[in-house]
Amino acid sequence: MSASSELITKPPITNYHHMQMIMQWPPTFCGRPDKNCKPSVKMSDFSIHGLWPGNATGHTPFTCNDPSNPTTVEKVWLNDRSLKNFLGLYWPSLEVHWTDENLWKHEWDKHGYCTSEIVPDVQYFNGAITFARRLKDMLKTLEKGDMGPKNHRAYTVTGMKTFISEQVLKDKNIDVYISCDHQRATSSYVFFLKQIHFCLDKSLNTFISCPKSTATRGCGRVDDQNLIFPK
Repeated sequence: MSASSELITKPPITNYHHMQMIMQWPPTFCGRPDKNCKPSVKMSDFSIHGLWPGNATGHTPFTCNDPSNPTTVEKVWLNDRSLKNFLGLYWPSLEVHWTDENLWKHEWDKHGYCTSEIVPDVQYFNGAITFARRLKDMLKTLEKGDMGPKNHRAYTVTGMKTFISEQVLKDKNIDVYISCDHQRATSSYVFFLKQIHFCLDKSLNTFISCPKSTATRGCGRVDDQNLIFPK
């Protein structure tokens, strides 16, 4: 999941650079042979994968130790029915062996708890929903710009990133990351859009440009790598 195996042993931490709001594309995730997705999964829109702290090179190496009282975070959504409904809508578990609440707890334990000195649990989950709602029309914008899902048309990673910056975020100076899954096809690989990484400031107030990074995130090492955005 993370671009590095570094382990933070004494959370909370404050030395992270930004937060990454990671939006996954369910048809790619559920198309993997090792994933058993729920029949109820909505395959026609992006959903949240996670909200992770990142460093100044764009990696997400911060994996938290388990909180001393891991059940405490459940009170965040148990005490706020509206928040729980929004979490179910924008941050559902895709896999059959994970309930929604197990997924939210896992993401907090492994990625959110580290940042709790700056972003407490209530702010963490509400912040995720705030930015997911700001991105709720992303797929419509992609389709309107002729950049929507098509099984037999290849985009480029660079072109997709540029379109998202300019047309979804409305700011060409805000860079995003894209991550891919790939499959072997005869003599080469086919790359599929897996996730879009949006960078946020440390306190979850605004989108910021993702830092320059050498990480390929599974998309190959060619800047104009062909990319399938599958239906």
